[in-house]
Formats: sequence, C-alpha cells, structure tokens
Amino acid sequence: MNKLPLVQLLIAVLLQSDYILSQDHWETAIFADDNWNYIIPSQEPSSNWNTVTFDDSDWSVGPGGFGYGDNDDGTTVDNGTISVFMRRAFTITELTKLNTAILHADYDDGFVAYLNGVEVFRSFNLADEDDTVPYDATTNIDHEAQLYTGLVPEAYVLDSIDIAELLLVGDNMLAIQVHNVGQTSSDMSSNFFFTFGITDQSSFYEDPPDWFQPPVTFNESNLPILIIDTFGEQIPDDPRIPAHLGIIDNSNGINHINDPFTDYDGAITIELRGNSSQGQPKKPYRFETVDSFGENNNVSLLGMPEENDWVLYAPWSDKTLIRNVLTYQLSNEMGWYASRSKYCELYLNGDYKGIYVLMEKIKRDQDRVDISKLDPDEIEGDDLTGGYILKFDWIWTGDNLGWFESDEGSLYNYHYPKPDEIASEQVDYIQQYIHDFETMMAGAGYNDPTSGYPSWINIDSFVDYIMLQELSKNVDAYRLSTYIYKDKNSDDSLLYAGPIWDINHGFGNCDYGYTWLTNNWLLGYQATDDPIAFWWHKLWNDDGFEAAFSERYTELRSTTLSLNHIYSIIDSVANYLGPSIDRNFTRWPTLGTYVWPNYYVFDTYAEEIEYLKSWTADRLQWMDQEMLSIADVSIIPKKYRLYDAYPNPFNPTTLLRYDLPQKSKVTITIYDILGRAINTIVNEVQDAGYQSIIWDATNDYGYPVSAGVYLYQLQANGVTRTKKMVLLK
Repeated sequence: MNKLPLVQLLIAVLLQSDYILSQDHWETAIFADDNWNYIIPSQEPSSNWNTVTFDDSDWSVGPGGFGYGDNDDGTTVDNGTISVFMRRAFTITELTKLNTAILHADYDDGFVAYLNGVEVFRSFNLADEDDTVPYDATTNIDHEAQLYTGLVPEAYVLDSIDIAELLLVGDNMLAIQVHNVGQTSSDMSSNFFFTFGITDQSSFYEDPPDWFQPPVTFNESNLPILIIDTFGEQIPDDPRIPAHLGIIDNSNGINHINDPFTDYDGAITIELRGNSSQGQPKKPYRFETVDSFGENNNVSLLGMPEENDWVLYAPWSDKTLIRNVLTYQLSNEMGWYASRSKYCELYLNGDYKGIYVLMEKIKRDQDRVDISKLDPDEIEGDDLTGGYILKFDWIWTGDNLGWFESDEGSLYNYHYPKPDEIASEQVDYIQQYIHDFETMMAGAGYNDPTSGYPSWINIDSFVDYIMLQELSKNVDAYRLSTYIYKDKNSDDSLLYAGPIWDINHGFGNCDYGYTWLTNNWLLGYQATDDPIAFWWHKLWNDDGFEAAFSERYTELRSTTLSLNHIYSIIDSVANYLGPSIDRNFTRWPTLGTYVWPNYYVFDTYAEEIEYLKSWTADRLQWMDQEMLSIADVSIIPKKYRLYDAYPNPFNPTTLLRYDLPQKSKVTITIYDILGRAINTIVNEVQDAGYQSIIWDATNDYGYPVSAGVYLYQLQANGVTRTKKMVLLK
C-alpha cells in the first residue's frame, strides 16, 4: 500500500465527496475594518503582547487597517511609521465545526501573525522564522498591498489539525505586527481578514467580503501536479529551507491529487527567487533536489536532463502564461540553449497555487550552458581562460556582485563561478578580458575582420539573441536578465550571447519604454534610464552585423519565425493548459485587472491570447518592412496566400493575414453567406511582403453586423483567394 505524506493526505481529504458535502459555507470572524486595539511602539512590547491574557487597556482603539499613503486605511498613522502592533479578539463556540481557516493578508510591507501567542505566518521579507522580529525592524524588500488596486489579498491557510492545536472554545486572539520597508517609504498598509470554513449550516460570524473565493480544489489534471511540504515553515528569500517534493505525472497524462508520486518523491531545499517578482502574491521559487544528507542530488524531473538546480516560475503579469515558454522554445529551435520548461500545477502546504512552469536554472552543465567547468584551483594557463558566465542584472542584489567596466555601462555580474567561489586570479582574468573587449569595441578598428569583433564574438549567437529580444521588444533587454558566456580558449575562444531569459514583459506586455508599440528597434532608442553596455549599440549599427542579421532573419522568417509556427506554439500551449487556466485565474483573479506593467487589460484569457498573436503579427510585419530596406536577399513571399482568420470563430474582431509576392493593387472584401458584399476593408496598392488587417464587426459602415458565417476575399494582380469565418454574438 502506498503511503502518502501528510500534506498530500490533507489535500486528498479536501477532495473527497464527504468533505465537500460537510464544507457547507464560509464565514469571516475578523474584518480589516473592525475595531482593533493597536500601538505604534517606541520600544519592545511585553513578550506576551500577542496572547489572550495580555492587558491592552492602555492601547489605542481604531478601525483597521493602519497605515498611510494608499487611501486604504481605516486609521491613518504618521508617514514614516516603522511598525504597528494590532490585536483583535474573537470567540469560538463550537470548535469541531471549524474545518479550515484562512488569513487574508493585505500588507505593505511585511507582517508576522500570531494566534493565541503562537506565530502562524510571516511575510517572506522579514527575518527567518526562528528569529524574533523587533519592533523597529524594517523589511528587506518592499511589498505592495493588493486590495486597493482591485486584486485579492494573499491567502494563508490553516487546516483542521492546526485549528484544533491553536484555537480554543471561548476567547481567542489574532495578533499581528506590521512593518514598513523604511522611514522614507511612501505608503504602509495593514488589512487582515480571518475566515472559517463551517462544516454545517451553523452561523457564528458574518458573510465573507465580496472578493472572497473558497480555496481552489480539483480532482483531475492533465498537467503534472507538484506537491511541496515545508513542514510548517515559511519560505524565505535566503537561505533555502528543507522541504519535501512529490510529483504526480502519470504515463496516461491524467493525474489525480491522491495518486502515488510517480516522477519524484524526495527531499529538496527551497527559497524565494527573483527581484521585483518576489513582491507579487503568486511567488516564484528556486529549489535544489537533495539526498537524505542534504547534499546535491542530480535527478531528471518531468523528462528534463538530470540536474539539481530548478526554478518554479510563477506567471503573473503575463496572463497568457506563455511568453517565456514561447521565447525559450524559439531559442532552442534556432539552435541555442534556453531553459527547458514544463507546465505544472502546484500545491504548497495544502494551498493550491495555480499554474507554474518548472524550468532549468541557468548554470554551467553539459545539458545547459555547455562550457568547461572552472574550479577554484584552476588559476593559470588554458584552464584560467574559461568557462565564465556573466550577466547584466539588478545592481548589488542577491548574488549580483561584479564590477563596472565603465561609468556609463552596466554592471558585469559573476554568475559562474559564483561571486563567493570565484578565485582572485579568475576575477583578474575575466575583468581584463572584458576590458580588452570593450577597448577593442571603442576603437576605430572594432569591425576589422582579423582584429575586431568578428575575431572576439560568436556573431551568430549575438544575431539570434538580439533577434529574439527585438522580436519580443523586451523592456529588460540588454540591461537585466542578460547573459554572456565564454569557454576555455582551447575549446572555443569566442564570447557568446545568451541564454535568453525572462521575457514576461515582452510582446506588448509593458506600459513603459514605448515597448507596447510594434515599431522601432529597442537598440534604436533608450527604453529606460538604465544604462546598457555601449557595444550592443555599436554592434547593431555596424554594416556587417546588420547584413548578418538581415540574412538570418530572412532564413528564419519562413521557418522558426513564421507567423504560422509561432501561432501553433501559442495554440498548442493554450490547448494543453485547458481547464487549469480557469483554476489558475480562480485562485489569482487578475483577468480584467491591471497588473504591473500591463499596457492592455483584457477581461478573458482568449482576449489575452488574441492580443499576443496580433501584437506578434504586427511586430513581424514591421520588422519585415525594415529588413526589406537592408536585405541582401529577398524576404518577399514566393506566392499570393490568404491565411485562416484568427480567431475564428470571433467576436468582435479578427485578424486577416495575406502574402504578396510583388507590389499589387489589393482589395479585401467581406461577403455574407449569400454572397452580398458587406464591406471592402482594403482597396489600395500595397508593397510586397507579409500583410495583415483587423476586421472589427462591432459597427461596420455604421450598422451592427449580425452573427453568422462570412466570407473574406483577397483579390490582387488577377489572383483571387477566399476563406470563411464565423462571427459570434
């Protein structure tokens, strides 16, 4: 008989029919705007301040939350307040009827929560759980509140076992200390809700807030299911903590939460990852697979090559959930390593966390960045010349330690070897190498075939890397999450660009830097105030590099970068995700809501997918025209072609795409099913190339267009092509 870990048993219990029947409804015992007893401490409060018996009669009383700056406060405190300590009592009359408890925490910037004097939760950006958080502590990173932006607060779940251990019949106390990131912070928030799942129709408290959603449960998924148990510990930013990971990935593609673990069943160590992404409610994680002694354990997860370093990427601002996966696949198809990725659904400590992407962490490995291993004792000769992985990223955060080569440039970070492992001789070598490279690029002979950049860099890698950054118009390109690497001279003396990483703000999903526009090259203007190494621009503006880029673009445009192929990847992923999409957006209801840095906000997942496709089509069309002006070889289509409308069926807009092998007088006419002309939406001479137009059936010719079947016809230079589409209402 297979034995399941406790967390999996708890999840399985949630999904049993008798639980669903007994989980009758939800009631909220404590609301954020209730009257709380609170203090703004000037010294450490009594050690029992968070217990029922503590006398808080000399504390202030006021409606929560307590804060300033965002207009989400019941009680406004002074700007620059570092901490607020708050208490709210509640009564339990029938403990056995409380099956689940959820603390919804909407905070800026950090918190620790206690029930009857026992810590139950704390935010990721405060001290480790074993450490007391003093009254004057500040968080190590800021965290934005969610409710005032229209989003749902973070949920922290207690199961029936926790409830039985922590709570009592009679009086109970929820106590919370909230901390700011610093005295200069522009805002502070502290809105907390405590809600119980009631097993029958008993009424103890009040109806939950309008935004409240019960925990998401499901019985079946075609995605692998990852179940992580941290043994009651909160996951910090650093260091990694011990945990257990079980993966259910059945060969028939149908996975149930109570199935035995089939892919992995063992120990991991886990931590938060990312920079700004740590502030999002759906947290990203990094973990290592380890053995029973805590040592690295190289294993294959979900069919990926054996390793021990893994990333759980949490799609958040990218509501298609696709942009990273799409770009990594394109890179792999172009012949360059990018992180392999597998979609999954994650349960963390019994709480459903939605759709995640299990990915390979970028590191030196024969199946990842395949360069020579560089040990600390390899400090001379050919050994010293490689391998190195450098990155441009946030300055002085996490492992980002390195050097500035110039006052105007970006920070070169050590990625491999790690900053705490790289030998001083290796530091001297790679810094001198980059210095010599930049000196060459700054000189008049930077493009000399024998002494200039053609003898320093692998041009193909830089061409393809820049092509993907420019295709996606990624606002972070060249300045953040940007990698370069170098092997030993005896293996390959050239500098390479890549792997590509972190494109979730690309493909029109960003409201700054003019990156939502489908025209202009990123390397043609400065999208942000952050500097990038000067040589990116110098490469881009070189005639020889431009010719190589144009030729490669032409080659890829009919294969890997064809619109049909990109659409097929997007459609394949969306179809594969299937019902898990609804579960994800039930758990994280961001559709129809602005999530930084969205430029467009759509109400449905289908609209998000349509926008990703139409933006990509428009971007490629603009790039096509740019390439026509510089190409040595033609990127003109070989024949007239009319593509299937997308989406189809549609409501109210659809994209019509067509190819012109030569400059032509073009008409595109919409007909109803009886052959009557509804509208001519194109009637002009157009240049050769890949063309497209959007038909909006909302109010064509001033009259609403009825639902039904329509024909669209291309006529150009004596050629006629006709296809069918369906308008839904």
